[in-house]
Amino acid sequence: MPRRTLTDPYIRGLEAPDKRIEIYDQNKNGQPTGLVLRLSTAGGKSFVYRYRYGKDVKRITIGRYPKMKLAAARKKVGEIENMLSNGLDPLVEKKRNKEAPKPTTIQQLSELFIEKHLPTLKQSTQDDYKRRIQNVIQPEVGGLYLEEINRADIVSFLEDIDAPIQSNRVRAILSSMLSFAVQRGMIEYNPVQGIKPLGKETQRDRVYNNQEIKTLWGKFEEEAEPFRSVLKMLLICGQRAGETRMAKWEHIKKDEVWHIPAGNTKANREQNLPLPQLALDVLNDIKSETGHTDFIFASPREKNEPIAWLQNAAKRVRDNCAVKDFRLHDLRRTVASNLARLGFDRTVIGKTLNHKGLARDSMVTAVYDRYDYLDEKKAALEAWSKELQSILK
Repeated sequence: MPRRTLTDPYIRGLEAPDKRIEIYDQNKNGQPTGLVLRLSTAGGKSFVYRYRYGKDVKRITIGRYPKMKLAAARKKVGEIENMLSNGLDPLVEKKRNKEAPKPTTIQQLSELFIEKHLPTLKQSTQDDYKRRIQNVIQPEVGGLYLEEINRADIVSFLEDIDAPIQSNRVRAILSSMLSFAVQRGMIEYNPVQGIKPLGKETQRDRVYNNQEIKTLWGKFEEEAEPFRSVLKMLLICGQRAGETRMAKWEHIKKDEVWHIPAGNTKANREQNLPLPQLALDVLNDIKSETGHTDFIFASPREKNEPIAWLQNAAKRVRDNCAVKDFRLHDLRRTVASNLARLGFDRTVIGKTLNHKGLARDSMVTAVYDRYDYLDEKKAALEAWSKELQSILK
């Protein structure tokens, strides 16, 4: 049972033995790390971890050298030891992961990540990760397929998050999720690695002028459904892209109010939005395309699912018009800016956009102010709708 501190040059120089041997890794202090290098008579080299679970001494194969480097094997040992500290048997978990179907979308990956990885983190970190995954990552990119996601998609997604601090935190979490996927063989590489924080953590304040609004609307018209209509609705109603994508026909009430369930909103706060005629016209136009489905902006690819990804449509618009810095979230800011110019106060604008900060909602007012501002929201959106029609003419 030879024991030594393993190094890559040492492992690389080992030749096939006459009989299978195992070399136990040790740290600089001479203490065993649990990592074992196994050499076969055919020259194969693999990493194994030796551990005790209950009364049993067990071994789990980590990976083969040189496909798995020594540093990666040691990192894997750390993950296994985290499992053991949480009372999990690594062999049982490995078998369970093999039997379970591999996630194919970001949504499925995030659910597995929450179940398997978050329990290894401290509670405050778990809570922060879960909140950002459920409120930002799942609504915006949850439907994106793992094998399709690339660096350009991720940069576009991160740039559309209006708060730079939030964007950078989401980048770190998404990178952790995709590294988790790489370790489990779901994808070959993590496309977030190498993407640096997107600029200084300062607030983006881009608002489109009238000529840019007209130009963008013209490019929206060139999009196929449901992208044409969802882009128009973002500019008419000023709601968040994730909330708009998830709209169902049943959410449009007979009194022409769009009910957005709390579970679909970023702040977990339901929204009731009286729709102006321009928005109703957009819905009437798309109904012939998606009226047979549950979702207004139904995916052309997945049966009875909403569109999962707007960034490709945003990129097409950006690439084919003079507004080269177009971002989806700028539409929401443009609506807010124009409502202010039309004379509406911050509270009405905040209630219309379901923005807690603009509405000046504190914990106290959130509890006691149950007035829904339906009339004020209706007046605001009708005024903006008329202004928008005037701009487009």
